Amino acid sequence: LPERKDRLAILEVHFKNKPTAKSVNLEALAAKTAGSSGADLANIANEAAITAARLGHKEITGADLTEAFERVAIGPERKSKVMNEKERKITAYHEAGHAVVGHVLPDSDPVHKITIIPRGHTGGVTWFLPPEDRSYKNIYELKDTLARAMGGRIAEKIIFGEDSVTTSSDLQHVAELSKEMIIREGMGNKTRNLVYPSEATGYYTISTGKPYSEKTAELIDEEIAQFANEAAKRAEAVLKANHKVLDRVAEALLEKETLEEEDLKNIFEGSTLPDSAKLHD
Repeated sequence: LPERKDRLAILEVHFKNKPTAKSVNLEALAAKTAGSSGADLANIANEAAITAARLGHKEITGADLTEAFERVAIGPERKSKVMNEKERKITAYHEAGHAVVGHVLPDSDPVHKITIIPRGHTGGVTWFLPPEDRSYKNIYELKDTLARAMGGRIAEKIIFGEDSVTTSSDLQHVAELSKEMIIREGMGNKTRNLVYPSEATGYYTISTGKPYSEKTAELIDEEIAQFANEAAKRAEAVLKANHKVLDRVAEALLEKETLEEEDLKNIFEGSTLPDSAKLHD
């Protein structure tokens, strides 16, 4: 996949013959699109032109570009989806939970944007963008990713009660990332520095249908559960220590529906990292 400077070069090619406002910042877009392929960047440029034409703009504006990026990355806004006030409040606290946990934990990527406007298959979205391209991630960074993924569910638990937590794909994401950390990266607690073959190798044991023994499968399942439980405990510690900040983010989302990075600076003020959520000094 192209690095930032390469993404900028690709974007400049695709926007070369498109009427674009001087305020449009392709360097900022290149920074936001880490992990995007050349085809993804071409789609963003085409979507930006379509959006501008649909809105009657003579030039592609920054807002057109943002809409195109988000449409390609996540999906179009579902303007036909109307949430009632209860759903809006649940969504606001869910996304606020992700955001507060991610902001507080020291090895998480920064919060870029939060919205409770339904988009694609989501009811709301919280974006975390790395400040620079990175080829590697360590266990602290990955565990912070797990904790912030649990932040939405934990925020719902704190505000509405454990049995009122709603459905989402967060647990699936946590399970998949945990498994990758354990079987591919050797980051397990009991399986540190050990990796295991995946289904892609084509090797399976007769007894388990997996490329490792039943005993190993049980150990991996145990490790995944430990990672998920640790992530949940860290997220809960952060949100309980920053309950007022959580409320402020949710209230701002209910009022404005979308919060940009600049909007969040004052809202996050006073947030703290509790000792129980720390992984290192």
